[in-house]
Amino acid sequence: MKTTKIVLMVLATIIIAGCSTVKKSTTSTAPTAPASTPAVIPSSDAYLFGKSTDGINMPGNEELAAIQVQYKEVTLDKLREGYMIYTQGACTNCHQPESIYKFGELQWKDIIEDMAARTQISDAQKDAVYKYVLAMKATQPK
Repeated sequence: MKTTKIVLMVLATIIIAGCSTVKKSTTSTAPTAPASTPAVIPSSDAYLFGKSTDGINMPGNEELAAIQVQYKEVTLDKLREGYMIYTQGACTNCHQPESIYKFGELQWKDIIEDMAARTQISDAQKDAVYKYVLAMKATQPK
């Protein structure tokens, strides 16, 4: 009986140790997908799987239509560029992406301005990230 308890405790320890989180690695030897291939399911299909609760989704036609109310020149490619920078580019070199819904539009403008200076991304890239954030906020669930 005592041996069984010891074995169970050892197994539990192994399982718990195996389930611990792993820090995100900044280097990878795995091949990466071409930039034109979305890393996640586009938002038009995301409803089949459930849209994320943090607003970090690949933008689709819904987000494009929402942002074009205010910025008619924005394209889906620009929103997707902003998404890629926000989720896999300059923004994630130092930290995980923040919930889009966490801050208001004016706060995001200041945050993106500050972070763009730190990461030295171009004005066009900064604009893509800002328009992506605005598009996701425009389609934020009530």
